[in-house]
Amino acid sequence: MLSKEQNRRFTEIGPGTPMGNLFRRYWMPFATVAQMEQHPTRAVSLLGEHLVAFKDRSGKYGLIQEFCPHRNTNLLWGIPEQEGLRCPYHGWLFDSEGKCLEQPAESPESTFKERIELSSYPVEELGGMLWAWMGPEPRPMVPH
Repeated sequence: MLSKEQNRRFTEIGPGTPMGNLFRRYWMPFATVAQMEQHPTRAVSLLGEHLVAFKDRSGKYGLIQEFCPHRNTNLLWGIPEQEGLRCPYHGWLFDSEGKCLEQPAESPESTFKERIELSSYPVEELGGMLWAWMGPEPRPMVPH
C-alpha cells in the first residue's frame, strides 16, 4: 500500500511536481482541428493548468493562460484577430507566443505592451489533432 507521500508524488501533475515534470516531456493532445473549426476559442485543462486554446484568423493556433493580466478577464471570450486573440474587456491583443501586440488605450509611444507577456505553449497540428508542448526546450518533433 502506498503512503500518503508516495500517493501525492505519483498523482500530483501540476507545474514543479515530479509527475508534472515527467509528463511535460511529452507532447499532449488537447483538441481536434474540427473542434477548433466549430468555435475558435476553447477552454483547456492540461496537467493542472487552466488554459485557452485559440485559432486566429490567419489559421495559427495558440495555447495561452486563461486570464488577461490587465483585469483578469477570461480570454475564452476573446476575439480572434488576424494575428492573435483580443481580450474582450479592454482590447489587448496577444499572439500565440503570449506577447502583447496592441493596447488600444495606451499612447502610440508607450512601451508598456513590450513588458506584458502571457504564459503560452507551442502548438503543433498532426493527424487532425492539436498537440501542446509544455516542457523545456529544445522540444522534440511531434511523434508520427
